[in-house]
Amino acid sequence: MNTVLWQKLNKLYREDEIFQDFNGYILIKEGNELLFKQSFGYSDFSEKKVADEHTVYSIGSITKQFTAMSILLLVQKGLLSIDDYIGNYLTDFKYGANIKIRDMLNMVSGMPEYWNQPGWQEIDGITTEDSYEFIKTLTDYNPPHQNFNYCNSNYIVLGKLIEQISGLSLGEYMEQNIFKTLGMDNTRLLTAPKFIKELAVGYKSPRVSKWEKATPIYSFAGAGGVYSSAADLCIWDSTLYKNSLLSKELLAEMFRPVFNGYAMGWYINGDKVSHGGDAPGFSTSISRFRTRKLLILLFCNVDGCKESNMSHYVNKVESLIL
Repeated sequence: MNTVLWQKLNKLYREDEIFQDFNGYILIKEGNELLFKQSFGYSDFSEKKVADEHTVYSIGSITKQFTAMSILLLVQKGLLSIDDYIGNYLTDFKYGANIKIRDMLNMVSGMPEYWNQPGWQEIDGITTEDSYEFIKTLTDYNPPHQNFNYCNSNYIVLGKLIEQISGLSLGEYMEQNIFKTLGMDNTRLLTAPKFIKELAVGYKSPRVSKWEKATPIYSFAGAGGVYSSAADLCIWDSTLYKNSLLSKELLAEMFRPVFNGYAMGWYINGDKVSHGGDAPGFSTSISRFRTRKLLILLFCNVDGCKESNMSHYVNKVESLIL
């Protein structure tokens, strides 16, 4: 542990009015050296539980990295090409005849965002299958490969593609080909409520309601359904510096930006590759600085959609290190 960094971060927590809202866990490492790890607040307020590196959080859209990896593993096995049209495989997806898998991975497919549509309702019991069926009814498409539009619909459909090609559920495929292979024992994709011993409780923003539990959703599997821990994302980070899962060529493809610095589940800004994730009751961030092999992880178990200050937290933490 870096004592100076510990002092700086705790001073920030005491003195920065916005940072005082942070409730969760932070881990920072450089290469094999652990620089900082600490829980702030509680992972479960009713039980007064304190988080550690094995505490599990919903990581929201960071899931997209694992969906992209799953697609590239199918490419490596020769089961598809990212330059194929997705309609070649999902014949019930009418608009897929003109959309390449690559363009969905890079968010340049022209697809509309399903959960912004008037007809979509996020209600109890709704599933990813419901999301996919709803996406198939949408017609407001733009021409592919012309503009970047961050859109979860892409990764919902990609999750369905993985299931179609592999014959497994998306969770089973990720478990067998990524999580179990890498020893990410506390990482899984959830499409329904499931008891997890180390799961943090997700809360609504304290600026909205004081420690009221948020209602989880399970309808966006490939776009945001993975739950993980700091320890497991350290394993994931280390893997991405190697060719243990993917060939050098395919791994480079994963980090090749197209428009707006977006690659395949990652934002690329020079040496920094990063992504955030929001889900009801949770907000998460992963930042990797490849030259230094520096990893910064922030997990927050309060709502992150409208009231989140995650970008403020990340910028403040990075300013103490870079």
